[in-house]
Amino acid sequence: MWGHKVVEVTPSKLASGVPQTVPESPSTEDRHATLNWVKGELIGKGSYGRVYLALNVTTGDMMAVKQVELPANEQERNDSRQTSVVDALKSEIDLLKDLYHPNIVAYLGCEASVEHLSIFLEYVPGGTIATIYRTPNQGRFEEQLVKFFTRQILEGLAYLHAQNIWHRDLKGDNILVDANGVCKISDFGISKRTSDAYDSFANATNMKGSVFWMAPEVIHSSGQRTYSGKVDIWSLGCVVLEMWSGQRPWGELEQVAAMLEMFRNKSAPPCPPDIQLSAVARDFMYSKCMAEEPRDRPVAVELLKDEFILDTDPSWTFGNSTIGKAVAKRQPKTTLRSASASAPGLF
Repeated sequence: MWGHKVVEVTPSKLASGVPQTVPESPSTEDRHATLNWVKGELIGKGSYGRVYLALNVTTGDMMAVKQVELPANEQERNDSRQTSVVDALKSEIDLLKDLYHPNIVAYLGCEASVEHLSIFLEYVPGGTIATIYRTPNQGRFEEQLVKFFTRQILEGLAYLHAQNIWHRDLKGDNILVDANGVCKISDFGISKRTSDAYDSFANATNMKGSVFWMAPEVIHSSGQRTYSGKVDIWSLGCVVLEMWSGQRPWGELEQVAAMLEMFRNKSAPPCPPDIQLSAVARDFMYSKCMAEEPRDRPVAVELLKDEFILDTDPSWTFGNSTIGKAVAKRQPKTTLRSASASAPGLF
């Protein structure tokens, strides 16, 4: 990690052998010293590994550590399911290590032990867009918040597409929110680097992503039928719908039914009938982001100039919004002293 020797330590070692203060501005020698870290509680899991809270003992900062188990024997090495999970994390490491943008989760390093492959990421304590709207008494987002988050997601997407990277799994569960309301796109396990982000002949023909956020051309992809980074624009439209509705797209349908609807009719997920959208909001979501034909979807930098994004209330602030206040309360203690003191509860 950052050229350091990386060592995982246990809470008992932390309590007995780690100084209780760290220098505010470490020297060059300090920065290249051994980096110790402590694994904490499980904070997430999915198809591509488990995510743990961790303490960087060297700096006192909290981190997120995504881990997958490495094959331990020949049988496991021949298990396509396990090897695909490892390959996905390797791909995520390869993509994230060169990305630097405030709306992309920050890569801090990686480590391979005998048992695990780990990627170290900045810890974003506010949760995801999806966990926020699933929180009791939160649900649907107000219009200014939808615009506030959408602009940031577009900034991150525009950066990714400028690097010729398709995310391919953009959804509320993969967009982190920090205490200041900064959105960070995460989970690059099935992302793809291409020769041209918006070239539909740039080689993707396989079906990747999460069904409810998937563009129709991905459902139809096979053999010579290809798609482009415009699939991320469709998924963005689905995320906007998530925020308006407080539920996943195709909320009334199961996966197979949603796939059939998209395959047969190339339909966009409907907006719940009790939500009254302005003409500008509906146009942004359905006529632009979720236009049936990929060529009719504007690219990310163009969407940043859309009236829906630009027409905001200058008096509105995230910190004074109901959801902003709720997210701020999730900010953890991050100093080495406080994290050490709370070790029995965290680790």
